[in-house]
Amino acid sequence: MKKIKDLSPGSSLGGKKVKTPKGVVGYWKSQWSAGVWLSDGDSNQIYPQFVNKLEDCKEWELTNEPVNCHIRTELEDIDLEDIDNA
Repeated sequence: MKKIKDLSPGSSLGGKKVKTPKGVVGYWKSQWSAGVWLSDGDSNQIYPQFVNKLEDCKEWELTNEPVNCHIRTELEDIDLEDIDNA
């Protein structure tokens, strides 16, 4: 399976379908210091995928698997009640 690190130097990741080590699949939209925003490709929604360092993303796979980031986002691990009580 081809990984991000196998792309030519300077290649854009925008719009590439990737699979994280946790099995989350989506289209690379953009990145920030703590992770990557993935898109489902059908809506304007973006879904965060957190990483310790962006360098780790080089091991993510380029894939043709069905998108699942809209149902497998790490936000499901956040307790919304804790946010409301903060």
